[in-house]
Amino acid sequence: MKFVMTDYHGHREPLAGPDDAGEWFDEQASSIMPHGGCGQTIWFGPADAPPQLRIDVDIDVGRAALRWSDGSYGVQLDPTVPIAVLESPDSGTVDVPAWLARVGVDTARQAVVEYVSTGQRPACLTWSSAQRSG
Repeated sequence: MKFVMTDYHGHREPLAGPDDAGEWFDEQASSIMPHGGCGQTIWFGPADAPPQLRIDVDIDVGRAALRWSDGSYGVQLDPTVPIAVLESPDSGTVDVPAWLARVGVDTARQAVVEYVSTGQRPACLTWSSAQRSG
């Protein structure tokens, strides 16, 4: 299966494999956005289907929010701080609540590599479907 990474602009980057996915994640996650920080939304998915893995990442805060296409979200850390990410040029910067921003950046990268390796929801962290507010 071939995979692509989609950035906040909607640009789709074909991925040569898991290592390439990790490198693209690193590059995107460290890019300075127009809002002055590094926070942005990145999607990963099959080249011929909608994305399955959404990652809101802010390396300045050291946190990411991972969401799977079924609405579940990744849990690794206790909720402490929200993150601000550039979701798209149309929506601009959005706040991702602390209860979603519960994954470290290194684990987010590990999840990307695992996803592109297996095509399955990453097992390197816990997934929750419990709905929260705030």
